[in-house]
Amino acid sequence: MKHRGIAARCLLAAAALGALTAGAAAQDEKVFKLGVVAFLSGPAAESFGKPAWDGAKTVIDALNAGSVIKPYDKVGFGGLKIEVDLIDEAGGATKQVEELRNAFERDHVDAVLGYISSGDCLAVAPAAEQLQKMVVLMDCGTPRIFEENKFKYVFRSAAHGGMDNIAMARYLVKQGLKVADVGAINQDYAWGQDSWKDFKGSMAQLEPDAKTKVELWPKLFAGQYGTEISTLLQEINAETMKDMGRAMAALKERFAGKMDFGKASGKIKELLNKK
Repeated sequence: MKHRGIAARCLLAAAALGALTAGAAAQDEKVFKLGVVAFLSGPAAESFGKPAWDGAKTVIDALNAGSVIKPYDKVGFGGLKIEVDLIDEAGGATKQVEELRNAFERDHVDAVLGYISSGDCLAVAPAAEQLQKMVVLMDCGTPRIFEENKFKYVFRSAAHGGMDNIAMARYLVKQGLKVADVGAINQDYAWGQDSWKDFKGSMAQLEPDAKTKVELWPKLFAGQYGTEISTLLQEINAETMKDMGRAMAALKERFAGKMDFGKASGKIKELLNKK
């Protein structure tokens, strides 16, 4: 999972829906019924789900008021007021496929916008294609949606994570940094697996002599990094609290953007105090 500009992506997705659904109508021809999917419960709700829904609601309210910038200033989608059916993304991929089918077949939504989890996106995209119903993916970072399949009814409004991971490898080369070995910590699910695959593959092309020294896969939302930190402390021979600064610097360099360093700092202190 990766948190980008939620409101901006919602606006892009809404614009795409508006263009693609011109002339479409729900059972009530004056209403466009839109399913919006976001984490409303569970560990991802506060950091991902709530901002996603807040952003979506802001854009939908503006569209319904006709106050969005031109050429999207017509009320709703092409004059159709947008009615939202809010769906909780919590529960896993199998549940999301069921929720998607219910949204179209039972609740008769015209289109679905959402999804933050890469695993959920990979699961619902083929289901939407089978149903021949429009789904716009607004966040999930996996590059595998369209790289591995061709869809007629599925769209995405944000770039995938491949650009970040490939750029990271290219940056090392451009800066002339000699990389002898690499280590990684990634969440053990689709996003983390795809991120590491892209970076590792890029390094194999750009720095073929670099060796993978360690791969660590903490459970998603575990929030505990004891194994990862212990491994790093051993590698840099950190033994006392005097090594705290050096340990934190190494941790931030290796796991930039992939760890809560506030929590990690406390764990380092705990481990060093035991030595």
